[in-house]
Amino acid sequence: MNLNGNYLQLILALQCTHMLLQVTEAEPDRIEVSQCPSEIEVVEGTSINMECFYEEERHVEHIRVDWSKDSKWTVNATSSNWTVNPVYDNRLSCTIKKTKAKLTIKNIAQEDAGLYLCKIYIEIPPPVRRGSGNGTKLTVRAKNKANNRPELGALLLLVILVAAILYYKKRQKSQRNAMMPADAVREEIHEENHENEGSEENSSSRGSSQWVDSSLYQSFDYFAIKGGNKGTSCNASNS
Repeated sequence: MNLNGNYLQLILALQCTHMLLQVTEAEPDRIEVSQCPSEIEVVEGTSINMECFYEEERHVEHIRVDWSKDSKWTVNATSSNWTVNPVYDNRLSCTIKKTKAKLTIKNIAQEDAGLYLCKIYIEIPPPVRRGSGNGTKLTVRAKNKANNRPELGALLLLVILVAAILYYKKRQKSQRNAMMPADAVREEIHEENHENEGSEENSSSRGSSQWVDSSLYQSFDYFAIKGGNKGTSCNASNS
């Protein structure tokens, strides 16, 4: 009988111990946290943003957000200030507004690539509640890889070729326009000389015909006068 009593006491003690351990190891209340985007791919030198959202029905007085990259501390932030890992050299900032926390990284470097995880802690009012996002994978491409694509090179070559052709045509047109006034002047002088030559020929022709006509008239007058004088002398002698 005593053995059974001791056995029951032992069982009760174990049950109480198990319950105490559960209470001690119990985690704070959890909150649902969503993180976006899930993936980001950018060229180095640009800037990115990633955000965490949570839902909370009660009024929150104090919230803390921890960002990490590949399980290494990146930034710890509250509603009023934040502490940034010196590795980022003032390129990183964090803002918290109501139910959203945003992380901004400027002038991205290839070393920034990795998995970024957001954890949110609502510390006031108690009890502490927390939640974690699913992470954002950041991929960073080098500038030279982005600029050495074959299609970009071909497009650039085509633009240069078209520009060269247009410039050559424009230059030829300018040269033709510059030469046109001189050619027009020479053509006008040539036409004037041709007209003057025609005028001189017409003048000389008219002069020659006038001289011939005058000579003929003078010859006719001379013979007429001679004939008249001869008749007079004959009449005188007969008388």
